[in-house]
Amino acid sequence: MVDFDGALVYLGAFGKYQKLIYCLTCVLTLPVSMHMLAMTFLDAKVAFHCNVPEIRHAEPGTENYSSKCPFDVINETALGYFNGTNTSSCNHGYWYDTSQYHSSIFTEFDLVCGSSELNQFAQSMFMVGVLIGAVGSGQLSDIVGRKKTFFLGILMQLIFGVAVAFSPNYTLFVVFRAFVGASASAVFLPCFVIGTELVAPSMRTWAGTVGEIFFAIGYMLLALIAYFIRDWRTLQLVISVPNAVFLFAYPLIIESPRWLLSKGRDEEVAAIMRRAAKVNGVTLPDEVFTTKKVDNEKPKDERIYTVIDLVRTPNMAKKSLLIFFNWLVISLVYYGLSLNTSNLGGDDYLNFFISGVVEIPAYISSVYIADWFGRPKTHAAYMIIGAVGCIICPFLTAPYLPEGLNALSITLAMIGKFGLTAGFNIIYLFTAELYPTMVRNVGVGASSMFARVGGIISPYVELSKSVWGPLPYIIFGALSFLAALAALLLPETLGAELPVTLEDGENFGK
Repeated sequence: MVDFDGALVYLGAFGKYQKLIYCLTCVLTLPVSMHMLAMTFLDAKVAFHCNVPEIRHAEPGTENYSSKCPFDVINETALGYFNGTNTSSCNHGYWYDTSQYHSSIFTEFDLVCGSSELNQFAQSMFMVGVLIGAVGSGQLSDIVGRKKTFFLGILMQLIFGVAVAFSPNYTLFVVFRAFVGASASAVFLPCFVIGTELVAPSMRTWAGTVGEIFFAIGYMLLALIAYFIRDWRTLQLVISVPNAVFLFAYPLIIESPRWLLSKGRDEEVAAIMRRAAKVNGVTLPDEVFTTKKVDNEKPKDERIYTVIDLVRTPNMAKKSLLIFFNWLVISLVYYGLSLNTSNLGGDDYLNFFISGVVEIPAYISSVYIADWFGRPKTHAAYMIIGAVGCIICPFLTAPYLPEGLNALSITLAMIGKFGLTAGFNIIYLFTAELYPTMVRNVGVGASSMFARVGGIISPYVELSKSVWGPLPYIIFGALSFLAALAALLLPETLGAELPVTLEDGENFGK
């Protein structure tokens, strides 16, 4: 069989060819982050009041939107402002302030008052789709390959993304969005795997970070697109239709050489190696094409490992619980901060754009600093930065401080986002190093599932603001601080000989 790892010695750990292929693959994932975070604009909440037929022909621009439930309707001659003592339901529907957002599912499907919790439900069901897609696409990519799964995800994202834009009612909107969530996993995860399997082990962390940087670029592009497109259906179409063009990139993307080798398709791997050598300007020696399997190679462990193996022994169970808690918290707070930038005051689009910008230095700095100071301390430090930013930012807005200090509140929120984003990047690396080789894929997969659970819960944290305005951010900050403390209980992996067997995993860090 051919020796792909041996070829990487000549091709480079992350050579020109690998970079070109991987960056092109990452470009095709740009709509993923847009769909993941689109609810900020699809579900934009605006001021509203009851539709009173008697004043339907009020002079435009004179409406006063109260956004309170139930509605006071004693003074029906006022221009939409109800300040009496009697209350009534809105039998004639609602009027919405469309000065900023021309339409959203909030306004089109009347997700107000008794239906307000449906806003959170839609995003939670999307994350359920992401969870199901992560499990399904992981299995599928091992069966049919990373490339086919990747493009199947793009096709699904196109079909169901367009279907969302034409949803006639709220129910179908939620269903179609859940399928988009599943497709997002089917696109992003195989891309991540292709990237990490194209490079040498020493560059896998950086390859993964490149994928996350493209996620942030999609994040920023969404802010720009949404600024110019204020109608939710048009916005949904614009972020979905590019997938039709992306499908034509199928011949340009290669299958993972490591997956091909696992299926005995050596000739295809050899062809990829020759193409890479030509692009990289190197010559591969004949031995990398003719390496034979050693006869006395130890037989592979055929046992199938499960999540139970992650918690079967005391030390492994302790480490797993600490890891799972960190993944859940990071995802919960990350999406909580990302999807609630409109609550910070100031310009919604600028806030959202800056929230994407801060991710890039967070990803890059986290790799360097984790290699300098170690995994637990660095991860905990970033999480504490996130906690402080979350806890302080809501107290720098009205009514606690004058509105002129909104910029300071936004800055603190972005510092919090910076810390959580860096923590997200480190936890990937940390988790892969903590689990022994035998259960590494199972461990990372189980951890990712807890992240999806955090994403499902996240929208409902926003409801706590009805109790006290700053409470969602207090919850985010408190959980981030607890996650930091939990990380400090985990063993250091920097420079350590990583565990291979389950016994190694149990003894590691004891």
